[in-house]
Amino acid sequence: QYKIIPPEGPVIGVVGRGVILPCQLKVDITPERLVVQWTFTGSTARTEMISYDGKNPHNPVLEDKAYQGRTEFFQLEFIKGNVSLHLKGVQLSDRGQYSCGVFFENWYDEVVLDLHVAAEGGEVSVFLDGPVGWGIGLTCKSQGWFPEPEVVWMNSKGAVEMDKVTTQNHRTSSGVFDVLSSMTLQPGSDKEVSCRITNNLLNTSSESRVLISGDFFPSTSPWMRAFLVMFPLSAAVVGFAVYKLIREYLHLQH
Repeated sequence: QYKIIPPEGPVIGVVGRGVILPCQLKVDITPERLVVQWTFTGSTARTEMISYDGKNPHNPVLEDKAYQGRTEFFQLEFIKGNVSLHLKGVQLSDRGQYSCGVFFENWYDEVVLDLHVAAEGGEVSVFLDGPVGWGIGLTCKSQGWFPEPEVVWMNSKGAVEMDKVTTQNHRTSSGVFDVLSSMTLQPGSDKEVSCRITNNLLNTSSESRVLISGDFFPSTSPWMRAFLVMFPLSAAVVGFAVYKLIREYLHLQH
């Protein structure tokens, strides 16, 4: 009796790294003349990636051209029933279903597993944009995330800052997401602020923290500065008009 042990759940691969697609035979002794076939089913095509034919001892492995150099069996582990596949250099296009089929004489079995793909993303950076009203504008940037990440702004106590936050996740031509998030820090707020970007598929985060001095906050708002400029001008105009009226009045008296 032979049986393939089904996988416990989806497999997660990271872009640029290798991933093991598990396929384990439950046997006491693995037959030497078995045949193993790995097949990929994506959104548009079905491809027989690689096969192993134990009946062909001189050239047992046949690899599809599209996967040339990217797939590998653990042939020394076959005796233990391990017919898993090593997929190298994971790409976003590798997302999909993979089937591992095993043949031996009149016996056949297969299992299907899902491969989810993630990209960790780059370094997170926070920039000061300058005064915005009474507060200070901050921008958080990072590139190369997949799937679409979650962005949160936090103060030094870990409380989430939600006021006046705008986030745009732009999907690039390569399929990953670039992050651009902005917020306005108001006077009297906690001066220590961090921007955290989380990949929920990998359950990993990257964070950047800044400490802002109170000297960066404007002493007056743009509206108040405009008023302080306009008030002397208005007073000068009114004073000149009064002066003209007095001169005309005195002229008429003479």
